[in-house]
Amino acid sequence: MLKSYVNDFLAIMPLQMPSLLDKNRLSEPLIYKDYALLEFSPSAPVSLEEVTNQLEDEIDLVLLYVHIPSLATEFGRSCCAYSNPAFGHMYKVNAMTNSDGMVDQIRVTIYDDLELMSGDVINDLKLHSRTGHFKYALSKEDVLLNFIG
Repeated sequence: MLKSYVNDFLAIMPLQMPSLLDKNRLSEPLIYKDYALLEFSPSAPVSLEEVTNQLEDEIDLVLLYVHIPSLATEFGRSCCAYSNPAFGHMYKVNAMTNSDGMVDQIRVTIYDDLELMSGDVINDLKLHSRTGHFKYALSKEDVLLNFIG
């Protein structure tokens, strides 16, 4: 079943976001028992703001956070967004800046279990809350509401 979710994702998302999710710039997918990891290299480095705008505006993902680990550097700033479970898709997108402050890799996690996805999304938020600060973040309660509402 997971393989079909990966194939569905690869059939649709690169068409909606070709500059970020180009199938020709995809590393070999890693398929595990309950999830798959896909890593894309955008055709050109892009700002974190542009990534978050595309995730929200072009494919209607729920923005989980924009995280800034340190104001002293542009390196390591990140964002995370996930598909709305009400639409029947189960994936999460993570992006992080390089030393130049640009995103050059985008990681997508595709799930085959909604409970696993909700736990991973909440854990991602929790791990990032330990250092730095959020420019934007959903509360744990709002995340849970997305999964049970």
